[in-house]
Amino acid sequence: MKSLLNSNSTLAASVILAVYLSIVLAVFSADAKITLAPQFADNMLLPRDTVNIVQGYTDSHERIKISVDGVQLQTIEVQQGAWQFTLPATAAGGPHTLSLQTQSQIIVLNNILFGDLWLASGQSNMEYTLGTPGSDYQSEIASANLPQIRQFRVARNAAYQGPLTTVAKGQWLTAKGEALKEFSAVGYFFAKHLQEQTGVPIGIINNAYAGARIQAWVSEQALANYPAELKLIARNKVASHIEQLVSGDKDQHQQWQQALAANDLGLRDGWFTEQLNDDQWPQLSVPGYWTNQGQEAFSGSMWFRRSFMVSAEQAAQSASLELGRIVDQDDVYINGQLVGSTPYQYPQRVYALRAGVLKAGLNQISVRVVSHHVSHAGFVSAKPYQLRFDDSHIALSGLWRYQVGYRMSSPLPAPSFKTNEQPAGLYNAMLAPLANTQIKGIIWYQGESNADDPAIYQRLFPAMITKWRTLFAQPKLPFLYVQLPNYLDAQHDPSIAGWADIRAAQTSGLSLPNTAMVSAIDLGEWNDIHPKDKATVGKRLFNAALQTVYNQADMAYRGPVLNCAERVSENKIKVHSEFSPLSISGPDHKVQGFAVSENNLNYHWVEGELHLSYVLLEVENANKIKHVSYAWQSNPARSNLSNSHTLPAYPTKLSVSPSCQNANE
Repeated sequence: MKSLLNSNSTLAASVILAVYLSIVLAVFSADAKITLAPQFADNMLLPRDTVNIVQGYTDSHERIKISVDGVQLQTIEVQQGAWQFTLPATAAGGPHTLSLQTQSQIIVLNNILFGDLWLASGQSNMEYTLGTPGSDYQSEIASANLPQIRQFRVARNAAYQGPLTTVAKGQWLTAKGEALKEFSAVGYFFAKHLQEQTGVPIGIINNAYAGARIQAWVSEQALANYPAELKLIARNKVASHIEQLVSGDKDQHQQWQQALAANDLGLRDGWFTEQLNDDQWPQLSVPGYWTNQGQEAFSGSMWFRRSFMVSAEQAAQSASLELGRIVDQDDVYINGQLVGSTPYQYPQRVYALRAGVLKAGLNQISVRVVSHHVSHAGFVSAKPYQLRFDDSHIALSGLWRYQVGYRMSSPLPAPSFKTNEQPAGLYNAMLAPLANTQIKGIIWYQGESNADDPAIYQRLFPAMITKWRTLFAQPKLPFLYVQLPNYLDAQHDPSIAGWADIRAAQTSGLSLPNTAMVSAIDLGEWNDIHPKDKATVGKRLFNAALQTVYNQADMAYRGPVLNCAERVSENKIKVHSEFSPLSISGPDHKVQGFAVSENNLNYHWVEGELHLSYVLLEVENANKIKHVSYAWQSNPARSNLSNSHTLPAYPTKLSVSPSCQNANE
């Protein structure tokens, strides 16, 4: 196979064959009898140096001739139903052409590469694309041309009767042009660095699903000891039950939205029109939650309005309207024209305005904000609120007029059925069908949706990794993952753990061999569950891959691991690090982020003195201190301990010991 694929003598024949086969394919496509699984398509990347199993389906008995680059490799007989054949191990490179020919049909797959194939899975922060509104990767999209990098996007799907044999659908994309907008940002930067370093084509199978719980990615068998999950699995096997739940959720949602719209004074009286006189409306600051500005929390609608000036030059241009993030839902009008809507709180609000929507002189913007719950609602702080043109911008932050549209008597009903939360559903539909794929490794970014049940996550995460390795028949399959970043308001009280507990649960994956965890504790945003910096996350995963998979030990991916707290005197505790030398990030001369406690409940801050391989804490009555924590908060903003590569120390909670001689036992 290597000699066939690398022989120059086949290139001319390949070109002629491709032209001929495309004509024949057009003739016979209407009578197609064989199909390939969706992941076998133009632009695909297949694993190098290993046999590849190609899967398909036929509606009748067929005899299929299989050729690569115009050279026939084999002929197989298939019966009605699923079938498969193997391609011999092939060296990295390409592009190649694969053709399948029956008596009445020809399928031709072009631009095939062989290289290293990685699975990128998890939830929205892995799914987050280079083209996500509000991302900072426009220049990357405009300039990158990397034909040696490919992505197969597995379409979102769930199955409840058991594992499927093929994914529902998907598409291979090459890393150039507009296709880059659809690439997982973390997956892309991981692949980009890896391809540059190794010179080998890199493929990413992106099968992430926003909002997914870990239970959705685990098989039914792996959930055998979880009665609540098994109960849901049994319920979901009855299709009519799911239909009833989904239909009921849809009806409740529509009824609530319709009732709000029917009673909303702003919709009834046209509060989005230019002609409305809002001079008597009170004012609030944007950005900001109205509940932080003296207004009561309620579910329902609040309208915001303001005017702004536009020059003639700006009015002739297209523009981007950036409204940060809005909790929970919004409809945005410019000069009475609806220009954008978003139904939930997490996406960045970036609405494209074509030339002509704005006019020279005075313009008016109206925003209908819908609060789904009785909680904080409004415009999230520390986000951009502006109109952006090619060469200028108009700030929209400041005082806006506001008025309540309507207060609902009850909040928006929570759905009783969420696809991304159903146990085994995503495993069955999006993972199990890939079982025959020889992947190089897995990168994983998930945990946000399990932040409220860290104890279950701690048990399930290693079980999931083990099950995935069994599925792919690779007991040592590398599994690299991201520990959750900093998020939410920084708390002054170090006793409030928040996301620290789910981060601790994530470390359970390290109990298995061939795993690596990269920290993102310094890469998050307090006001956004989807931080923009995916490039650094991808780079850290790449460094982990180089060290743990490609055997380049000089590539650092881990920050300091604090592994033992030792009481060394009546007022001093020494906290040791597994990796050194230690460093301080930022301007401080003391290490910040440590806290101590006598009872593991009430903590208070303490500064640390930096040494090469440990941090010395000076504490009154050290004999009474039983526990030491570091960065043990949702957003440990003050934490500044790192290594010489500026990689942050991992969040840690330790019991204080009289000696650290056996710290690693």
